Amino acid sequence: MDIEKYTERSRGFLQAAQTLAQRSGHQRLTPEHLLKVLLDDREGLAANLIRAAGGDPARALGATEAALGKVPQVEGAGAGQLYMATETARLFEQAENETVRKLLRTSGLTASRQKWPAAVSSGCCRPYPAGRPGPAAPRNRWAYAR
Repeated sequence: MDIEKYTERSRGFLQAAQTLAQRSGHQRLTPEHLLKVLLDDREGLAANLIRAAGGDPARALGATEAALGKVPQVEGAGAGQLYMATETARLFEQAENETVRKLLRTSGLTASRQKWPAAVSSGCCRPYPAGRPGPAAPRNRWAYAR
């Protein structure tokens, strides 16, 4: 995860989630920490999205706080170290991949090999073995990572 790829606001949410986890004595940064800070945001973006989808932000916040209340607390010498949970890393990886997919779609990039080097170097694409074309590139050995 390259934090420099994220907007300043996104980095602020991540920092707030880390602070919440450390202040709560949690050893792992989970998606629930991130959800909690998103729901607590004064501008209310996450709450408004939940409301627009027909959900209840107050119930979501309550469920998130209940889930965080069940996370074990660490005290003593190991309490200062914070690790990113596997689920959180997966969440960021999926978000980055989706962002790259949207950028590729809107920029008009095709599966032609000449237009893929930047995407390949960013890690969003992977080569398929010769003779096994990928779904996004039927006559090309480069396919879009899903």
